[in-house]
Amino acid sequence: MELVISLNNKNRLYDYHDMGIHYYIIGTIYSFYTPHIFDIDEIKDMVLSYPDCHFYVSMNALYEQDEIDVIESYIEELSHISISGLLFQDFGILQIVKDKGYTFDMMYAPETLNTNTQSLNTLSHLGITSAFLSHVIPLEEQLQIKQETSIPLMMFAHGVEYMAASKRKLISNYKKASQKDFNDENLMIQDRTSKKKMHIFENDRNTLIFSEERLYTLDLFNQIRDMDYLYIETLFMDDYEAVEIASLYSDALNSPLYDRDVKALLALLYQMNKPLSRGFLFDNTVYKLEDVRKMDNEKRESNH
Repeated sequence: MELVISLNNKNRLYDYHDMGIHYYIIGTIYSFYTPHIFDIDEIKDMVLSYPDCHFYVSMNALYEQDEIDVIESYIEELSHISISGLLFQDFGILQIVKDKGYTFDMMYAPETLNTNTQSLNTLSHLGITSAFLSHVIPLEEQLQIKQETSIPLMMFAHGVEYMAASKRKLISNYKKASQKDFNDENLMIQDRTSKKKMHIFENDRNTLIFSEERLYTLDLFNQIRDMDYLYIETLFMDDYEAVEIASLYSDALNSPLYDRDVKALLALLYQMNKPLSRGFLFDNTVYKLEDVRKMDNEKRESNH
């Protein structure tokens, strides 16, 4: 099991590398969202400076037709600098890579779609070589998918969770319609029902909403050790929090006495005074496929 971190500061690579972390997700202008945007020269420099590390470039947005040419050119540039792979959700990216014969690890990373074994095993025959499990299904189901899937899988381990997105400029449109002027940085909205606060922000592609609470799995390593990759999302973390979180998870992963040490590690996590959550890990799935089929059959029978 390897830790994977979304890199928010290339100057912290030394710290992460010193902890034994060798897998990194790199954000670019073509990412769906990212804690930091790196240009091609920065990516090249990191790959050359840390040849024992694995750098994955996040190209997990959904792209418009008029972007295809520039996307193709960008992927060709990446093919010359020895990155390990691409995170993607748009199958146009997969087709470009297959057509050009590039040898990237293609990690399929839609936000909510990787929820069953059958789809993942089928997609593995189409060129997908690894996948990012959805964080909106229970831990029990994630572990079952891992047991029955033929490709390496990544699990969301720590950080704010994606909640929703829109291609509309919701914040800008609201400002214009309401004629209100406010600071867009660190903007929060509150759910009327649960009263929970969430981060909301715009980038060039979307308006995005994330939980304020950080999902954490630091004390679940005995259950999740069969996962291939554990992902730490550094979005909305400053450098201090990102390095400290990475250190705690690295210590937990490498501890020969994890059952003893985890209590102390959890205490250090709580001392950081950030809101924590289990997300969907221990929630029951509301509807499964067989439930939907049953409801459909009942509706058809009631209409006769």
